[in-house]
Amino acid sequence: MHFIAVDGGGSGCRAVFADGSGRVIGRGDSGPANIASDYDEARHHIFTAIETAMGTIDAREIRAVLGLAGANHAPAAEALAVDLPFPARVVQDVTTSVRGALGPEDGIVAAIGTGSFFARQLDGEQHAIGGWGLRLGDEGSGAWIGRALGMRAGRALDGFCPVTPLLRELLEEMDGRNGLIAFSLDATPADWARFAPRILQSTDPAAVAVREAAQAEIREAIALLQPEEPLPVTWLGGLGQGLALGDWPQRAAKGNALDGALALAMEDTFWTS
Repeated sequence: MHFIAVDGGGSGCRAVFADGSGRVIGRGDSGPANIASDYDEARHHIFTAIETAMGTIDAREIRAVLGLAGANHAPAAEALAVDLPFPARVVQDVTTSVRGALGPEDGIVAAIGTGSFFARQLDGEQHAIGGWGLRLGDEGSGAWIGRALGMRAGRALDGFCPVTPLLRELLEEMDGRNGLIAFSLDATPADWARFAPRILQSTDPAAVAVREAAQAEIREAIALLQPEEPLPVTWLGGLGQGLALGDWPQRAAKGNALDGALALAMEDTFWTS
């Protein structure tokens, strides 16, 4: 038996090919692989990464787990699983990220990057919340934080709060009210998220207020997931440690999403669940 693990998202796709002991014998990388936003492009990059990882090895028995952005769009996930020439489970990248971070242990994951999601793993079962995207959620994320600063700048111009040095700096960069409005009309989550590091590092009152609001959202999400006996929290993502709360014990991540996909591919119970 050989195993394939794939981690695919909006920025790229990675695959590993492992032997029966889990030893990685091949790796492959390719481009964006969000199967909900562009199925054909994602399929091409996923197949490219897998073929690169497998090389010329002719393995007869293969099991694969693919953790992909957009896999919550069931028709796309089902279509891809059928397209692959070996048994495969296509799951959300949240599933593989949590398994990679926690291994088989109980715990909570708070993933804070451009977007955000929160998940609990307890007695082998995962439950995730968030991950709705900036239009519907992504509370506490880099995009949410950047947009919150933009909203505060608008409120400051209206007189609801002071125009602090950071807000003045932002408005100058945007070329004032009209520039802020124009930016907001076309800004992607990544565009808003680029302001987040500046906010997290600043002592400006506006930055403090936005940061505290973000941490309040994060605290509420983690508290919702905590069972009666609190679990340790593993912080993931580029902003995870910068926004980490001291309300619960912290535990370092054991591995990444690709590690999680490989572990699930090798786990017999995952295939019978």
